[in-house]
Formats: sequence, structure tokens, C-alpha cells
Amino acid sequence: MALTGLDIYKHLPKTNCGKCSSPTCLAFAMKLAAKKASLAECPGISEEGKMVLADAQAPPIATISIGKDEQKVEVGGETVLFRHEKTFYHPTGIAVLVSDTDSGNGRAG
Repeated sequence: MALTGLDIYKHLPKTNCGKCSSPTCLAFAMKLAAKKASLAECPGISEEGKMVLADAQAPPIATISIGKDEQKVEVGGETVLFRHEKTFYHPTGIAVLVSDTDSGNGRAG
């Protein structure tokens, strides 16, 4: 479940140092909640706060790679709940399962 700006603010240092390019920690928390900032921009956050917020910001489905080289397809790793909220980044993968059960005599069975 996504955290609100106030939930995120509880884990920030509350120093309002401005080193994250936001005037206050609350403004930075709101940017994080809107996914317009990265947690790495806050230099004063504690390790405990990093762990809590990093887990909360992780996508609900891990990124999985199928295939390799030019035929590699990645699925998951996105936090989109509804198509109108955000663009999907991974293209749709199509797979075909072919079964070879022909006996080799050339006649349809």
C-alpha cells in the first residue's frame, strides 16, 4: 500500500535543511508520495527510515526477465494500478508454446 506524505514525513529527519532541493521535510515527503523525488535525495535520513521507506516504495511485483539478448522481455516492477495513472514501461510479451507430437510418418493422425 502506498504511503501518504504524512506517513513518509514521520520517518524523515525533520531538520528542514533544504539539501534535498525542497524547502521543508514535509514538502519533500509530499514529493516522495507523488513519486516526483527519490529517497536518495535526503542526506539526513536514518538507516531505519531508509529501510521503512524503501520497502514501502518498492513495486508490488518484482521485475522478472524472460529470455536473453534481443529477445529478452521484462515484466513486473511497476506500481501502476490503473492505466490512466502512469505509463507502462515494459512492452507486452507474447509467448507461443509449440508441441511436437507428430510421429514423423507424414500422415495426419
